[in-house]
Amino acid sequence: MTRFTHIAHRARGDQGAAAIEFALVLPVLILLVFGIASFGIGYNRKQGLQAAAREGARLAALPQSTSTNIRAKVNAALDGVLPSGATRTITITPATLRPCDLVAPNTQVTVTVTAPYAVSIPLFGTQTVTMAGKGVFRCE
Repeated sequence: MTRFTHIAHRARGDQGAAAIEFALVLPVLILLVFGIASFGIGYNRKQGLQAAAREGARLAALPQSTSTNIRAKVNAALDGVLPSGATRTITITPATLRPCDLVAPNTQVTVTVTAPYAVSIPLFGTQTVTMAGKGVFRCE
């Protein structure tokens, strides 16, 4: 009986150790989880900006395309990527009404899309970074 009593007394002395260890590890674990989630969301947004710019540049490479329908195509591609009403900047180079109309052969058209992304991690606050996607195609 004394053997089991000794083990029971020893176990009672360690009851609070697990709670203290958990309390020390929890903030680091929370930072890690929020950091991974923020990175994943940011990476998804970067890929979406890149895909939207590529779609816009693909359309811009056609001779009949206009800057208006290029911007509409990019905005349509960004609908699932950015929240509604989010700030976005679309730059088309060359900046003419019809980028690939009456240009020299092998001229390249570039579409760049930029948008801000607010990275929010507890204890570090919110930092805003500007993400960009770029698409380049040769005019047909």
